[in-house]
Amino acid sequence: MMKKLGEINTRLRESVDDLKLSLTCINSTIHRLKSSFRSLEIMDETKEIHFFKFQKPRFCAWQIFVVELNQVISSTPKVTDSMLIDYYKNEIEIINRFFRLYAFYHQYYLINESAMDEVFFLIRNRSLFPPGREIVESDSEFSTELDYLFAAFKAKDMLLDFLVMRVKILQLNSDQIIVQQVLGKKKRSWSGTKMELVEFAYGIYFTRRVNGGKADISDIITWLEDSFSEDLAQAYRMFVDITRRKTISQTKYLDEMRGAIHEHIEESLKYKPQKRRPKN
Repeated sequence: MMKKLGEINTRLRESVDDLKLSLTCINSTIHRLKSSFRSLEIMDETKEIHFFKFQKPRFCAWQIFVVELNQVISSTPKVTDSMLIDYYKNEIEIINRFFRLYAFYHQYYLINESAMDEVFFLIRNRSLFPPGREIVESDSEFSTELDYLFAAFKAKDMLLDFLVMRVKILQLNSDQIIVQQVLGKKKRSWSGTKMELVEFAYGIYFTRRVNGGKADISDIITWLEDSFSEDLAQAYRMFVDITRRKTISQTKYLDEMRGAIHEHIEESLKYKPQKRRPKN
């Protein structure tokens, strides 16, 4: 799904080039996800909770995000930078108001609490009107009390990142001297290949060490792009190429990293006799 979305939109986290195609792609994927879920004859409660707490929200979050991002961009006024900053700040406050509205559930989401998972993420415990779905009807056989709200939290986080970045860019542009100073201090470059950086990104993603394991690969890729001023728009395609490697290791760069660390440790632990001091 992410590969197709990357092809439809140049940089999905910054613009939605084709809303209809993007939503069609996401909806088709969610439909397949639903079919796969329903084809399972037996699913214990632990797996059901994990599915509705983590897996389904990861897909549905993009459905919510592309719609709201498109609305924000299409409604952006053509005004001065100062007025534009106010527009983005107002959108940020709308998101924060949403978080406050569902404060208890949002805190549960943020700290990855699990005490009430059976109530929140088992189909049999779903209420008639789950939080966030009081108006829009949902599939009672493919939803739980909080799976939609968790998807909404994730989508709002992505939209919040977009808005905060836009405000920062506009504020920096208001003073070019400050811009140069900031960029001069923070500029870093990646001296390896893009393929190596993508391999590094997926290594971080699959080991689930960022944001309690809730960070999407797109979050990690965007972070690395911003950190090293690299364009990884083809990251998903490059990862497919990595999985198809035959003659070299599929984790070539990570293997190199591990080898370099081991070599450094072994070298530092080697016995190094002290030089004798010359006699007076």
